[in-house]
Amino acid sequence: MELKIAKIVSVLFHPLLIPAYTTLLLFNLNSYIAFQIPYQAKLLILGMIVITTFFFPVLFILIMKRRGMIKSLQMENREERLYPFIITAIFYFLTYQMIRQLQIPDVYKLFILGSAILVLLSMGINFFMKISIHMVGIGGMLGALIGLSLHINLNMVYSIILIIVISGIVGFSRLKLDAHKPLQVYSGFLMGVAVMSLVLLF
Repeated sequence: MELKIAKIVSVLFHPLLIPAYTTLLLFNLNSYIAFQIPYQAKLLILGMIVITTFFFPVLFILIMKRRGMIKSLQMENREERLYPFIITAIFYFLTYQMIRQLQIPDVYKLFILGSAILVLLSMGINFFMKISIHMVGIGGMLGALIGLSLHINLNMVYSIILIIVISGIVGFSRLKLDAHKPLQVYSGFLMGVAVMSLVLLF
């Protein structure tokens, strides 16, 4: 039962879904950064982010799987992750280039930039160790909230606590599935939090 729940959690909080989740959360904040964007514009922006940070990377990864470039979608071996990392980084930076052209608060642009930077850092670390990308993603989400709350002095205590709890559940799930060692889980989470917080603050 625990393994089944761990698998569900891993799918629900797949790192490629984190940009969409975080953007949706930011759109619903009780803050000027959300009020400045019309509802229809929010839908278009969210749709674009889902397509470029989730749909297209997944599509290319499936093509790689079909052509034998990777053995499984779980990419359990470090060596299998290189090409998916490259593809994901390209689409994330492409998303950033599109987002930065829009007349919206900078926080959204910085978040996508931070996400792209985290993909590149994860790709570099992947040459040495199999860092947990799930934890990098959820850590980045937490880092975005922390950085934003400090940057615009917004009270986000409850949201931050919620993401910390979710982070613990995701980390437990990755360990339960034996997908990572504790060091890979903790280091991924800490990198996500630290890098995204710094990007949002500066």
